[in-house]
Amino acid sequence: MRFVLLLLAMPAVCGAAEFVLTPLICVQQKYHHCAIELKVRWQQPAPACLYLPPQTEPLLCGPAGMQQQLTLQLAKDSRFELRAADSQQLLAERTIKVLTIDFNAGDKLLKRSRWGTP
Repeated sequence: MRFVLLLLAMPAVCGAAEFVLTPLICVQQKYHHCAIELKVRWQQPAPACLYLPPQTEPLLCGPAGMQQQLTLQLAKDSRFELRAADSQQLLAERTIKVLTIDFNAGDKLLKRSRWGTP
């Protein structure tokens, strides 16, 4: 009988909130902020809100099933939190990585190799 009870309890555990952010990487030029068109999607039992700590105001709130795009400027890796709209309980979190590219680095390396300077 215990075995049957375990099987009946499994769907509740497997039915965790779906929370998707895309893309998960943003590329920026050195000394600039990363401009990202973030696609946000969640599916869960109750309304929720998207936060970008340390901001206390949500970026977005919506019903149990939500799909929307946000345009943001990011300067560093950013952790987004999905919280229950009524209780503020943390439901899920995702991190967007910010990669920095220095387009002038290639010129410096090329000059060094031509002239033999370190």
